Amino acid sequence: MNSRPSPRGKSANDHQNTNYLHNNDISYCAVQPLDPENRATSLWDYKKVCVAGTFNDPSDAFNYMYQYHLQAAKVVDHRLHVNNKRRADETEAKDQKHYLTHYEPLIIEKWALCLLKADKNRIIISTEPIACIDVEDAGCEICCDPGTREEHTEQGNLPTTDMYQCSVCRTYHWSCLKQLQCYKEEDRINIDAQSDWSCPACHDLFLDEKEARSHASQHELLKVTWSPTWEPKQLLHSWASFRQMIQIMKLSKLHPPLMKDLTT
Repeated sequence: MNSRPSPRGKSANDHQNTNYLHNNDISYCAVQPLDPENRATSLWDYKKVCVAGTFNDPSDAFNYMYQYHLQAAKVVDHRLHVNNKRRADETEAKDQKHYLTHYEPLIIEKWALCLLKADKNRIIISTEPIACIDVEDAGCEICCDPGTREEHTEQGNLPTTDMYQCSVCRTYHWSCLKQLQCYKEEDRINIDAQSDWSCPACHDLFLDEKEARSHASQHELLKVTWSPTWEPKQLLHSWASFRQMIQIMKLSKLHPPLMKDLTT
């Protein structure tokens, strides 16, 4: 595939305020330069080793990696959650409203399924293989964000993207590849001129190795669904789809459907 920015990338505005994190204390995974002596292997294993491997809690790793793609499908109920645990500086326990939330199906790597299974609050309903070519909104392999880092083009305020699609495997932000010291800015013009760019993880592979990896990459993803979970009200501020589904639920209670609507 052409190395120029992938059309699957979206403007950062398309993902504004969609970050989903259960734990607000989850820190950003700082991108560190790769070891030049082991760059190809390190880049290939980056998400599994340097992102997921950063967290002690599997659910924190899962939420971090898929925070931009975790979307609420609907909210159907709410309850008051009684929290009997409190910090030493709190004089009384705090109660908080929770909402029973259905999720949209999520695309994950097969190796990440164990992270989802480790979360006892999420009961997996289904898993279905899906080819990478069918994923319209792939995230960067380094930072997990599917949005662009480049908001404007020379033509004006038109959305663009610096998401590059390797002809063999996955997608990467140009800026993330630079942070890993895979490239310098002056390398970009030559990469853009290539019709069949391979990322540093695949560049030195033999042709048969590239074909094998390309085939494997097309079969490394799953579409998963799980049972509804109770989510805290505090996610309203950072999770746009959650906020929208709560508003829809509230409106449906204020204006219940007419009987004729229920029978059509």
